[in-house]
Amino acid sequence: MIQLPSGKEITIISKPSLESKDVTLRVVSSKLAQEFVDHFEFGNKQLFVDCDEDALLEIDPNVKEESKRLLWESGNLKFTADDWKSFQETIPPLSPFLAQDLSGKDLMLAWGKKESLLSAVDSGLGTYFSRSRNGKWVKGEESGHLQNLSAIYVHSNPFFIQYVTGQIGAACHTGYYSCFFRELGPKNTISFVYSNKVGA
Repeated sequence: MIQLPSGKEITIISKPSLESKDVTLRVVSSKLAQEFVDHFEFGNKQLFVDCDEDALLEIDPNVKEESKRLLWESGNLKFTADDWKSFQETIPPLSPFLAQDLSGKDLMLAWGKKESLLSAVDSGLGTYFSRSRNGKWVKGEESGHLQNLSAIYVHSNPFFIQYVTGQIGAACHTGYYSCFFRELGPKNTISFVYSNKVGA
């Protein structure tokens, strides 16, 4: 079975089906995440790992989503002016940002700040915070693989942002459409979800 990086926080994303927009997540220690992987009961469930091995995607038909709020859709803010102003005061310093395509497939899990969300609302582009570069990151700004947002949802328990986006090209820096291009299986098997990289 895959060995997750030690000493890092790992995000576990859970949803009832591959193309569901109903999603929950939790951030746990690498030790707890490794135990989750090692004791995963496959059966009618599936498990995927992302390119950096710091996010897992669990497909479990029994998962039920916590409530979420539609913040923005097709260029229009869905919060009232007062709600939007007060909401901004509750945004954590750094939180998970999950991007899904229009069909509900999960593309990538990154991190973002208040400024990331404000920029996304203003521009309509998938925007994050790059911890390696310590600055704002507009997905695809250099590669052209932009994320044209359709909707932004806010989850509160725990807090995270859910982008629904029209993905241009590959979401993953490896060239695959999604960062979750490897599926884990019983008996330590790993299979690739996509036969080719985007454009290959």
